[in-house]
Amino acid sequence: METKSGFLLIADISGFTDFIKIHDMRSKPIFGKSIAAFWQSHAEQLIKDLLETIISVFEPVMVLNKIEGDAAFFYLEEDIVEQQAVQITDCMQLAQEKFREKLSALQYVQACPCDPCQQSKDLRLKIVVHRGNFKISQIREFTELAGQDVIFVHRLLKNSIRTDEYWLFTEDFKNLLKTDFVNDLKIHKEKIENFGLQKLNVLALNSQPLSYRGSTMLSKFPDLLKMLWYYR
Repeated sequence: METKSGFLLIADISGFTDFIKIHDMRSKPIFGKSIAAFWQSHAEQLIKDLLETIISVFEPVMVLNKIEGDAAFFYLEEDIVEQQAVQITDCMQLAQEKFREKLSALQYVQACPCDPCQQSKDLRLKIVVHRGNFKISQIREFTELAGQDVIFVHRLLKNSIRTDEYWLFTEDFKNLLKTDFVNDLKIHKEKIENFGLQKLNVLALNSQPLSYRGSTMLSKFPDLLKMLWYYR
């Protein structure tokens, strides 16, 4: 397989408590499994819609490699690297905006009392991006990426950053940028498993939770109808 140079990016949705409550609910007697299945179907629908929103922003510029749970993994073979880096950061900005807009438009799901719907207001988007090398192999209709940098960019998600909403750039990517927000980046040193201590760059975003407008039974009724239609 030929080694390619380019960009690797993961957009990851955080906020659900790792489906721990869903797994715990399954162990409850009598109705546990039914409730867990109900909760999981709602969580999966929400993540699906939010991921589709993110993918629609990135796909004109980058290639979607795969969906990894509540994350989307993209790559782009390099050409004019400075121009591509700017295009990617523009996509990141737009993805963040569209993600919040979609989440706001889905506020009506909070009319549902299930755990994922109640947690939906706390969902956040974090993005890690790296410039490196990778190998591409085609197995039937599947495109697989391999190489140390592919492993590295995934390991970046396991970090000590104390926020669920941020952009994380490696030095190899950050050095291509000349935009104003570079001055807002904070240096973050992190020991990455099997890669040692790394100098990274973080832009913390920290948007406020979306407040739910339905406070009374009467005001919740229209949202309840929308929610039932959404999960039909």
